[in-house]
Amino acid sequence: MPLIYINCPKGTFSHNAKTKMANQMTEMALEVEKLPKTAFIKSTCWIYFNEYPKENIFHGGYNTGTNVVSLEVNAFKGGLTTIQKKVFIKKFTDCIHYYMGLNEDVLTPVYIIFRDVEAESWGVFGDTIQLSDLHNPPTNAKPI
Repeated sequence: MPLIYINCPKGTFSHNAKTKMANQMTEMALEVEKLPKTAFIKSTCWIYFNEYPKENIFHGGYNTGTNVVSLEVNAFKGGLTTIQKKVFIKKFTDCIHYYMGLNEDVLTPVYIIFRDVEAESWGVFGDTIQLSDLHNPPTNAKPI
């Protein structure tokens, strides 16, 4: 159940590409986290695209150059092992590379940061939620 923020220069991805990426990333995230792929659990994976005007993005002190993409991945503390994070990084970087339309030999300009959130610091529907709630959702749980 990650909460993912994708930050990128405006125009990096088309609306169609963002839709396809969000679908693929949701599937990949649940696979890596080993969560059930029910409609309810899928609906708990939120992805926000934050697009910024190119003139507001600086790297190396300047706002020209490569379209760098950053991801902030919020997940339950202890929910992802070091190995799972590496798999996550590889899968998400490959997905972004594809939708950026980069040649195979070009490095993908993606930075990924994980924020491990304590369960008591994660509120949903007016209460806290536990990772075990997501591994064992009620059978009648409707998508959000």
